[in-house]
Amino acid sequence: MLFRHARLAMGLTQRQVAEQVRALVEAVTKRESSFDAGYVSRIERGLITWPHEHYRQALCVVLRAGTAAELGLIAKQVHHHEHPDEVSFSNRRDVLAAALAALLPPAPPPSRLRMGDIRAMTERTSVLEHLDRASGGRAVRDFALRELHAAVGLTKASTSPAVSAALPGAIARLANLTAWSSFDAGLFDEARPLFQLGLTAGREHGDVGLLCHLATNAARQEIHLRRPEQALELADQVDGRLPAAARAMLAAVRAQAHALSGDERQTARCLAAAEHAYDRVADLASGPARTQSITAAKVGSDSGFALYLLSTATGRHNPQVVAELRRAAGADTAQARVRAMATARLATVLYRQGERAEADQHAAQAHGLAATVGSARLATALADMRHAALR
Repeated sequence: MLFRHARLAMGLTQRQVAEQVRALVEAVTKRESSFDAGYVSRIERGLITWPHEHYRQALCVVLRAGTAAELGLIAKQVHHHEHPDEVSFSNRRDVLAAALAALLPPAPPPSRLRMGDIRAMTERTSVLEHLDRASGGRAVRDFALRELHAAVGLTKASTSPAVSAALPGAIARLANLTAWSSFDAGLFDEARPLFQLGLTAGREHGDVGLLCHLATNAARQEIHLRRPEQALELADQVDGRLPAAARAMLAAVRAQAHALSGDERQTARCLAAAEHAYDRVADLASGPARTQSITAAKVGSDSGFALYLLSTATGRHNPQVVAELRRAAGADTAQARVRAMATARLATVLYRQGERAEADQHAAQAHGLAATVGSARLATALADMRHAALR
């Protein structure tokens, strides 16, 4: 059963799932919840197929699912106002935001910092990263900023050498999320110093993979702001051995920067490097946690965006851009923002090429996906799409 497989993939017992769900639901409803391991067992045995809405929402967070359907949860009777696969995703986002607000209260830093404190911080960051991918930076930014303030405060606590060595990595990852969600929410000036904080902490930690993630995300903002030289400077800060997925992402971001300048030769070279690197990814799930979100759809979307920028800069159509964006738009991924961005850009290209019938279909799909995501970057892509439709 999908539900049980998702639970086992997370390494959680039925009791642990019940405890996390109960905490989320009680934070939202302000009432005691009776959700327990027996309830989880009944779901896994098929005795309960469509739990209460709050339970479904919390289960999706705990088990990292985009929709209830991904967990095998299906309504036996569907009312006219409720589809079994998508129970008001925007409402779900609001509920999750309220839950996170209650679950992540500000707290004074401990006088003694332990490894368990680092693990707890990392777990909270993971929850927020998942919410960002599903719902966009606007839903996450304030929570991430509050967590980052608390994390920086932990540097004043006494601790062991091992914990002291682990703290910069946790801060770097949290700074990356805070900066990224700020950028995604359109808060560019706020994002830039946060990226720098993350890069500083990442260098201190010495994890080149984490540094790559930070540098490429910072470079994406510079590309969004049409600053290719600054983007390449950030990408060039990454030096060392990287997992194949990270190498592919870095090459694709470099391709975007070169494309923005209209450099066809360098764009093609970087795109070939991205494809070659990703061909070496054998099992994404078994790699480092930070690279597991670098899916084929994401790399395809990045590559398609590079070709999209190049086509715009040179004024020449490239048939490959449609193929790359069509592949990313049709990918089976829970990352709604990735699909929405690729779909909007695909529609834009098709409008420019005069393929209005197909473009209209993708435009409608992009608007549907965008309804679940709060992202200024996505809003810009949709505006470009609408402009192309009017030409």
